[in-house]
Amino acid sequence: MSNLNDDPEARYAEILRRIEGKRATANTPQHASLAAILDGLNAMGCLEALRKKRLRTISLYGPKALRGQLDDDGGARSWAGAVAWYKPRGYHHFRVLTLLGIWAVAVEDGVQVVVGTKTLDFDAPVFNPESYYRQIKGRFDLYYRGDGSPPPETGCLYSVHYDAGERLPLRDAVESALAAWAENLSV
Repeated sequence: MSNLNDDPEARYAEILRRIEGKRATANTPQHASLAAILDGLNAMGCLEALRKKRLRTISLYGPKALRGQLDDDGGARSWAGAVAWYKPRGYHHFRVLTLLGIWAVAVEDGVQVVVGTKTLDFDAPVFNPESYYRQIKGRFDLYYRGDGSPPPETGCLYSVHYDAGERLPLRDAVESALAAWAENLSV
């Protein structure tokens, strides 16, 4: 299989696939309810607070709200997420970007809330630092292969079945998971 950077037709097909995927994941009622769960957990506020801390070892950007569909052996499942993205500080650390996020994922028996990270590889034909550092502040998908979908199990920092009656303790648990993640950065 050829690299998308070497084949303009393949890159064009990938862009069209992404556009079609975004159309297919229009704001459905299920996405709206998943987003409301994240809102009740203050997901964007938690990530914004981390960004404002100006962590010493990384450059953290975002946050941004995303939604989509997971297609796996269990069928298509809707998800909504609040994500921030980061990389180590410095000019030469652009090859791998890490997403940090809070996701609400529809599962058979309700909603799973996931806090986790996943890495994305640099996927642009060239690295132009001037445009890269301007664009990366607002979006990651121009330069990196992958999307903002929930992380694999290996990237999970915290996961729990959502219970509306336990929203406030769950909110505290999400904040604690993010605080523990930030604490591990400085170790």
